[in-house]
Amino acid sequence: MERISLRAPAKVNLRLDILGKRPDGYHEIRTWIYPISLADELYIEKIKTARITISSASPGLPLGEENLAHRAAALFIKARDLSGGIKIEIIKHIPLAAGLGGGSSDAAAVLKAMNILWGKKIPSEGLMELGARIGADCPFFVVGQGALMGGKGERVLTVLPPLKAWLALINPGLPLATKDVYQQGKWGLTKQGGDTRISMPPQELEKMGKFLHNDLEGPALELMPIIGTIKERLRAAGASSVLMTGSGPTVFGLFSKEAEARQAAKDLKMEQGWVSFVANTFPDE
Repeated sequence: MERISLRAPAKVNLRLDILGKRPDGYHEIRTWIYPISLADELYIEKIKTARITISSASPGLPLGEENLAHRAAALFIKARDLSGGIKIEIIKHIPLAAGLGGGSSDAAAVLKAMNILWGKKIPSEGLMELGARIGADCPFFVVGQGALMGGKGERVLTVLPPLKAWLALINPGLPLATKDVYQQGKWGLTKQGGDTRISMPPQELEKMGKFLHNDLEGPALELMPIIGTIKERLRAAGASSVLMTGSGPTVFGLFSKEAEARQAAKDLKMEQGWVSFVANTFPDE
């Protein structure tokens, strides 16, 4: 096999708790994440020349070493001491800098694809370790299913039960850098011996509202107040509960029926000109 195609799903954080700032400068977090059906498409091909090339028609997507997919390929080649190279085509559907994990998911897809192309010599744990060197979300995308993540976001605490929900995702069409959101927040050093209880999200959507929470939402709102407006409009459109995902600015509303999610996404796109998507939390079915 010389060429493979993979989907790289987006994600939503049903809950994101900042436990504090670590002495190394990173933040200790706990977050409940699910992959969703909105996904990029990647085509990865082995080449004999020792180089990494990325192509994409998506405006604004970096194609060099700053692209996480490029970093993933370079790390894999170094880890396996490979003499050849790789050609990567990315068809973007996940917006950039949107809190949906698109770059990290692309990187994880590259790691998994290269592992298949070169004979599955690296176990999943090894791919997760490589992913953690690229970005905190990468190990989650290597796992590829709902998971509670800890540490910087790179450590799997437990796999989550399946969740069936439809989502209307609304993005204002503006990027929001993760580092800016973290810098806006005020968190002290991580407390040792803090709350270690692990709770599971409810399976009933009508009970999800009390579970949903994102500590990054407050700082993101200060930087981009329109996030609050999007939440209000999604509630008015019938979402059972709403939340900003990741570091934003994308907001999702939960719906039990696909038609309701599609109507909400359509209405908000037409009324406000926002970027809208419809997805579900069971992409593999």
